[in-house]
Formats: sequence, C-alpha cells, structure tokens
Amino acid sequence: MALNIDILETQRSLIDLDSNSDGNFGFGEDFKLSFLFEDIVLVEYIDELSDGQGDAIMRGGLFIPTNSMTKAWRKAKVILAGPASLYAKPGDIVIFPNDKGVAVSNIEIEGYGVLKKGMFLNEKRLFGICKKKE
Repeated sequence: MALNIDILETQRSLIDLDSNSDGNFGFGEDFKLSFLFEDIVLVEYIDELSDGQGDAIMRGGLFIPTNSMTKAWRKAKVILAGPASLYAKPGDIVIFPNDKGVAVSNIEIEGYGVLKKGMFLNEKRLFGICKKKE
C-alpha cells in the first residue's frame, strides 16, 4: 500500500530549520567559515543604513524599511565564492533578489573577520556584477 504524501499529517522533524531563521548558524566561538562548496557565494550587504540595525535599505538616496522590501533587489560585496562559481569572485559587488538566499549574521570568516549581515546564494541567483562609476 503506497502512502500519499498530500494526506500525511505535518510533524516537527528532528532538524529544526526555523531556529536558523535569524541568520545565526551557531558556529559559536569554536569555528570559522573557510570554504564554500560548488557555486555557493557568501555576500555581505552594502546597501543598508549603517547604524548597525539593518532595518533600512537605501534606494535613490532614500531609506526604505527592509520589512517592506522582501522581494527587492539587493547590493552586496562577495566575501567567499565556491570553486564552481564562474563569475563572482571575492571583492565583487553583486546585485540579487532579496528572497532567493539564506540570510546569515555574525559569522567569522577565515581571512576576513566577522561578517555582520549577509546571505548565502547560488551564483545562478545573482543578477550581475556592478562596477563603480568613475
């Protein structure tokens, strides 16, 4: 007799992904991130109000609350890039949709220090690489 997944009762599993929703993966003081796999890219936001709160994004000289921009594009600096990342390299400024990655905060990165607020993304989720106007 085959079970139909659509009629199974929802159960809380042993893996609690909700506990990571605040972006803190619990590396603690014992570990720091040193390598990413495949085409994973770790970025640090550069478009937020620099008051440390992370509650507003700058657009056209105006600050807009982050909670009203869940599907907005974001701008960030690449901190780490996996070996299968073809285009994005550490130091690049990239744009991407805010709802297509996993938010992280306060992660120590080998050779960088503590990343305050950023996101893990697949390189395929990036819109492009930006250069400053001269």
